[in-house]
Amino acid sequence: MNEPQVTELEEAQDNVEIVRDQLAAILSLELQNQFELAKNEGKPTADYDIKIYVENSRPYDTIDDEAVSLVNIVLQEVTTPHGNPRMGAQKSQAIFHLYCTANGNTTGDFRDDQSASFRAWRIMRLVRRILMSEQYTYLGMRKTVTSRTITKMEAGTPNVQAAQAFTVIRAHLEVQYTESYIGGPSAPFEGYDFEVSPDDGQVIAKPSLIDRVTGLANNNSEEE
Repeated sequence: MNEPQVTELEEAQDNVEIVRDQLAAILSLELQNQFELAKNEGKPTADYDIKIYVENSRPYDTIDDEAVSLVNIVLQEVTTPHGNPRMGAQKSQAIFHLYCTANGNTTGDFRDDQSASFRAWRIMRLVRRILMSEQYTYLGMRKTVTSRTITKMEAGTPNVQAAQAFTVIRAHLEVQYTESYIGGPSAPFEGYDFEVSPDDGQVIAKPSLIDRVTGLANNNSEEE
């Protein structure tokens, strides 16, 4: 057999990459909404001004002398059971690490290490409540994702040379999903619309008009 058998240009993402990007888009969309809700209710918005990144090991490198509140999503591991069929979609499990990072209080009113820890845990609280909400049982991908759960959260300190203290809370998110296979042309996935900042790689979801009106219109219609 001397002729290529895969005759189409392979450009489409694997499902696990789509799931990773979907996580970022969901968090960006929902945190933007939380920011607006806090502002409309006259409450402090600083706790909801959180930047989202994907596969960015040092997103705080672009930030100088300001409050840092961010989430970095990393695809850590993919496993596929040996009992999968040799043809067709493969049942797989992905482990994502969600790094919720905050620095110390910039006003000097409190100890910066204590403030960093409190702020990082608040970010994790928001992330957990959003991703584990009933509306996101399938992460908006019911035909692909079968379950998701956060199995562990642990605190640490990044190796950062900075005047302020940083705290990172890492969550282990397990996602069960099916991976596609090369069997012919497939329709592109239509997920949340987002853009990536060319300056620092921040992921920013762009809510459609119907999303802004109904909140979770796309996700609810899929679940129904």
